Amino acid sequence: MSTSNFCEFTYGIHNCEGSKEYRILYIISIIIWSIPCIFSFSLIYWKLVYRKNLKLFNDKLFSPVEGFLIWCGISNLMRIIYCFVILFNSFSGYPIIRDLIYAFSWSPGFMGIYSFIAGMFQSILRMKFEQFTTSPTHRTFDNVIHENNDNRSRSTTVWIPKGYQVTITFWTLIILLLSLTTTSSIMMGLNRNIVRENNAYMKHNKAFLYANGFLHGTFWFNCTLVIVILIYHGRNLVRMVKESFALTGIQDARNRNVSDRIKRRLENAKVAFEAYVTKIRIFNYSIFILMLWFSASLIPIVVTYEKLFSALWIGLLFTAISNFLTPICLIAVLIGILKAELNPDREAEAVIELNEMNSYFSDVDSSEV
Repeated sequence: MSTSNFCEFTYGIHNCEGSKEYRILYIISIIIWSIPCIFSFSLIYWKLVYRKNLKLFNDKLFSPVEGFLIWCGISNLMRIIYCFVILFNSFSGYPIIRDLIYAFSWSPGFMGIYSFIAGMFQSILRMKFEQFTTSPTHRTFDNVIHENNDNRSRSTTVWIPKGYQVTITFWTLIILLLSLTTTSSIMMGLNRNIVRENNAYMKHNKAFLYANGFLHGTFWFNCTLVIVILIYHGRNLVRMVKESFALTGIQDARNRNVSDRIKRRLENAKVAFEAYVTKIRIFNYSIFILMLWFSASLIPIVVTYEKLFSALWIGLLFTAISNFLTPICLIAVLIGILKAELNPDREAEAVIELNEMNSYFSDVDSSEV
């Protein structure tokens, strides 16, 4: 086997070209990964201590936020461990352990994202909302009443999985992810050509390249699946929330001749609604950007794995972006969760406000029909 002095930066950075630069990047990476790690575990601790009715499981699934926080924290912790392993050249003679640590540093993150997506589907199901066949510009509360009186037909145009389908799909994806990544990592370790004293890049045999392609191909498939779900159902969730808010009649009622007190409550309800929609968008966009980058970066690892180590600047850039952009996206999501946790009473009041306004204008409109 021919060798070169380029670092195989996904496996080791010891005694090879660019070792010093890689060490600096991995030290910075440990610091950056520590931020969402501490953030995640602190938030879940906060919820366990101050939310007495907290449930980690709901209908045989992880609760969306709690599941995301737990698995996000575990994934971040595993990334820190992986960086330490690379930095200090640990398990240099045990490639299977190294490759397993690498795989397990990413797998829990997908489990957290799938917990969030499962919660998104549960939210849609709880809304029990149907799209009407009329034009979106006429989906006001008044028109819905007239549609009911006229016995107009309605149809659902957005496919939404049922509750048991969400549960089965969630656990199937998790089991497949863990089993496929574990098997691929073991095969990579068994077929990896290493020199105990040197982590410089060495050409690999076909069995290793196939296992490597299968491992990262599994990650790529899960990234693509998450992207498709967020594009289709994430966008529909935001649209459904907006339309369900329009159906309360609050938007139309703001133009009516009502008292100043009612107008203030309407404005508060609108602000609360917009804040909720913004929070959903932050979640969706942050995870979407994360998965988009991750899926794009996996393509060269699968297709041209050996060529990634032919130039130092490619490896340094790849390492920096992988370990900087990912935690930044996670921090954006965690900040959104923190804002929600720091204002639980305000959110509860907002829900009550919306329900009261909905009931008020439902009675008014019913009396006018």
